[in-house]
Amino acid sequence: MANEKPVKEAKFAVEGGPRLAPRRVPPAGFASLTFQQKQQVDYIRTATRKNVWYYRDRLNVARGPCSLPVLRECWVQGVIDENTLVWGQGLGDWIPARNVRTLVAQIRTVEVQVATWIKREFALKPALEKVRKSRGDLRQHQSSQVEEMY
Repeated sequence: MANEKPVKEAKFAVEGGPRLAPRRVPPAGFASLTFQQKQQVDYIRTATRKNVWYYRDRLNVARGPCSLPVLRECWVQGVIDENTLVWGQGLGDWIPARNVRTLVAQIRTVEVQVATWIKREFALKPALEKVRKSRGDLRQHQSSQVEEMY
């Protein structure tokens, strides 16, 4: 009993202290995929890429047929997102794009993410600020709730 080390108590994020998320370490068995699993993933990616897709826009109008590059352009323009209903060969019904394995990952390539960021930062945000400024004079009461949030 004299040689026992004192038990350290777990310290969680205290007010004003560092907020660190715990590291996730995958189990030893999931470190790498087997050859068969890699073949399955490649097959799914190929089938998704070669499929002809249809999507429902914000007004629930079916659009298509379209290929993956067209879906990428629609993503950049803000026409579709991961919640957009899509249908393609092999699907029984319209489902959200996030539920089609590898579809969102194949749409949101690095190029698409960069183009989306550029459009948001240099086109949408300035236009929104301009509208807010022009309509600011029409307001009878200005709320500072958003400014005081952070």
